[in-house]
Amino acid sequence: MSALFERQQVLKFQEVGDLIFIAESLKVPFGRLIKRAKKPVQTLAEWPGQVYSAHGFGGTMDGTDHTSYEHTTREKLEAYVMIQRTKGWQATKLANLTRTAGVKKSEMAKQMADDGIHLSQQMERQFLSDMDTQVEAPPGTPYQSRGGFSWLSDTAQTTKPVPAALRPAAANHYTGTLANFTPAALEAMLESMSMEKKSPVDLENVCGIKLKSKMSSWMAHDADVAGETVTRQYNLDASEKKFEQIVDFFKFDSGSLRNLVSYFILCDEADGANSLKTPRSGLLFDRDMWELAYMQNPHHFEQEDKGAGPRGFHDAVYMLKCLNPLGQGTIQISS
Repeated sequence: MSALFERQQVLKFQEVGDLIFIAESLKVPFGRLIKRAKKPVQTLAEWPGQVYSAHGFGGTMDGTDHTSYEHTTREKLEAYVMIQRTKGWQATKLANLTRTAGVKKSEMAKQMADDGIHLSQQMERQFLSDMDTQVEAPPGTPYQSRGGFSWLSDTAQTTKPVPAALRPAAANHYTGTLANFTPAALEAMLESMSMEKKSPVDLENVCGIKLKSKMSSWMAHDADVAGETVTRQYNLDASEKKFEQIVDFFKFDSGSLRNLVSYFILCDEADGANSLKTPRSGLLFDRDMWELAYMQNPHHFEQEDKGAGPRGFHDAVYMLKCLNPLGQGTIQISS
């Protein structure tokens, strides 16, 4: 009698892993940081902003009657809501009845959960975009909420523009090259922002990874006439045997800045793809001056199964509000 070899066996079970390995991070830092506002009841929200004008201080003659007066004024800021909706999901009857590696419950539950992640990422891309706000105009123009980079523009927006008195100065923005972005350039921006606020600023910088790395490298180089001279390349902890070149916090006389990496900055509106600016740009914002107002919280809608299998989509109705853009700015670098 001959032995049975492994190669002669039939109907062997396949060796299939039962976990789905996903390398991408699900973090959406900007949306997590800003505070939630009360639920709006109209598609257009309005709120007042104000800036104090300068007054002379030359003194007044004794015995002079007061005969002229002034008043302070407020400026109106406005924002529309928008409906942010996913492409939706569907899983056929047989797809739900069969078992697939890595899917613990059903294909329907997996597809539904993934669709919810798509919504959070779509919203983060919109928050960190230069999208202008717009009112709905049939047949093809939907409501849109203003993106963060549009809110902080130093020029007038097309629809419901930020009043000129409340727009950040051009000096609050950097649009040069990544190579030329130096501590002095950042300090100049913060000085301009500080002058607007009449106090040192305290900001977060949601920035791309190339910009974050460039700013971390400032500790390793000293600019001189010939270029950049290496002064220190790394921090060395002998006991831990670690190489470190990470700087998250920057502090100047004019203010402080904390860097947070994001991979959703200035993406393409049509398909969400990264642009040249995505890894090189940053939004320098005061979290106390931003609100996210949900008219409808993120929600899943399960649609009628007409025989081809369960289906549904996620959506949210919201507006991103910058309560007062002064004292904030942007870094927009494409090379």
